[in-house]
Amino acid sequence: MLEKQTFVNQIEVTENDIIQVRLVNRILEDGVAISESFHRLSFNKGDDISEQDAKVQAVCNAVWGE
Repeated sequence: MLEKQTFVNQIEVTENDIIQVRLVNRILEDGVAISESFHRLSFNKGDDISEQDAKVQAVCNAVWGE
C-alpha cells in the first residue's frame, strides 16, 4: 500500500529573523520510504502563519515576540 507523508523537517532562524522551514514529502510503500522530496518556505514578521504547523507558529512567535 502506498502512503504519502508531509511534515516539517527543519526550522531555521536567519540573522534577520526570517524563519525558513523545510518540508519533506515522503512516499512509503508498505512502511518503507521509496521516494523523498523537499520544499522550502520562508516567513517574515507580519506574515500570516495561522495555517502553518504548530511548531512553526511557536518558533515564529518566540522569535518575533508575539
